[in-house]
Amino acid sequence: MINIRRHTAFLTLITLVSDGLVLYLSMAFTFWISFHSPLTEIFPVTKGVPPFSAYQEAYPVLLAVFLLVFKSFHLYRRKTYYSSSWYFFTIAKAVTVALFSLMALTFLYREDFTYSRRMLAYSWLFSVVFFTISRRVLDKLELEVWRRNKNFRRVLLLGGGEIARRLVKNFSDNPRWGTEVVGVLHFNGDDEPGESPALPVLGTVEEFEEVIRRFPVEEVIITRLDLPHSRVMEIIVLCEKNLIAVRLVPDVFSILTSQVEVVNLDGVPLVGLQSLPLHSAWNRFMKRIFDLVGAAFGLVLTAPVLLVCAVAVKLTSRGPVLFRQDRLGENGKRFGLYKLRTMPVDAERESGPVLPARDDPRATPVGRFLRRFSLDELPQLWNVLKGDMSLVGPRPERPVFVEQFKESIPRYMSRHQVKSGLTGWAQVNGLRGDTSIRMRVKYDMYYLENWSLFWDMKIILLTLFSRKVHQISIRILPLN
Repeated sequence: MINIRRHTAFLTLITLVSDGLVLYLSMAFTFWISFHSPLTEIFPVTKGVPPFSAYQEAYPVLLAVFLLVFKSFHLYRRKTYYSSSWYFFTIAKAVTVALFSLMALTFLYREDFTYSRRMLAYSWLFSVVFFTISRRVLDKLELEVWRRNKNFRRVLLLGGGEIARRLVKNFSDNPRWGTEVVGVLHFNGDDEPGESPALPVLGTVEEFEEVIRRFPVEEVIITRLDLPHSRVMEIIVLCEKNLIAVRLVPDVFSILTSQVEVVNLDGVPLVGLQSLPLHSAWNRFMKRIFDLVGAAFGLVLTAPVLLVCAVAVKLTSRGPVLFRQDRLGENGKRFGLYKLRTMPVDAERESGPVLPARDDPRATPVGRFLRRFSLDELPQLWNVLKGDMSLVGPRPERPVFVEQFKESIPRYMSRHQVKSGLTGWAQVNGLRGDTSIRMRVKYDMYYLENWSLFWDMKIILLTLFSRKVHQISIRILPLN
């Protein structure tokens, strides 16, 4: 699924860059047609021609306002179908709001900046036209990119019949779903395999565990709900442990909670857990920019501290200054996490892997000091720059402990849907070291389900300036 997300994020980035170029082209073309085109002979300019440099200086503000307004009108949300009429009317409304917002900003903050009413009218017209054309062109290009994309999300259908055939057809007809059906598991009462040539039948639902071992899948769709409830729960728990998303085709609609979303695929409603905020390409893009700026600034600012700590480690303990350890990050992917070494090189030779403790007797004197002030974590800013981690997110764990926790702690693997963090909501609430893993999962999941960039900033400030933060009460459903 990560390939699909990267694919979607790349397409969103291309759209952002295209919108920036189109906005500048619209501004330049509008300036020319207002003051230098043959139309000026019919509608002469009477109050002088303003310098184009004034509009160029204002371009960054124009761009920021347009991008924010376009986002609020969902023009960066990836959809499976776009109509020309939807583009035109949505862009027209967005451009109108953006131009009125710019007029308000000019009135409030730039008394010395004047704009031509003629240019304002032309701006609205040509912006709507140019943006609509560019989006239709990008739409065609995107559709071609999706057709050529080979990194489709692999889906397994539980249950055959008419609904399964419709899902397979729609996934095949619409490349933007980025989905490939690897096969179907039959229920009792489904069509016989010979009657459904379009569906690759891999066996029955009773063989589910064996099938997901043989065929790596990223999503399971249960097309019928006449399985025993206990079996459905077993399948969901097994999928969660293997980072496989689950969706259901409901028989009827009932009351939906805020954690449930419905996707309609040609009349077939699919119900699943609501996407996390960081599944949005826009949010992931903004968080990545925030990470890059923050990590780069942090490395420059802490370079003298890192140098002093590195010298102290080298002078007081034999071995390398940096310690590299395998951790599991986004989508269960392994990466090498960097820390300043705080223990002897062979600390785990006899004990084997051990969870960190507050007063680990194996730590060197310098190591205990570094751990007390979390200075040993500073090299992870490089992990953030590389893209292995984020500044804020669930703390990554070693693979050996992940295997233990995912069997005993509900929703533990759900933490791996996003990048791991240098710090997190659990950590600023005192849940670090040898504290409860179950409580950390609760705080991590609350953060993931309610993420915002402002909250990331708050967590970083709490990490830097609050040595002791009182735990707060949050409403979360019990995990046991």
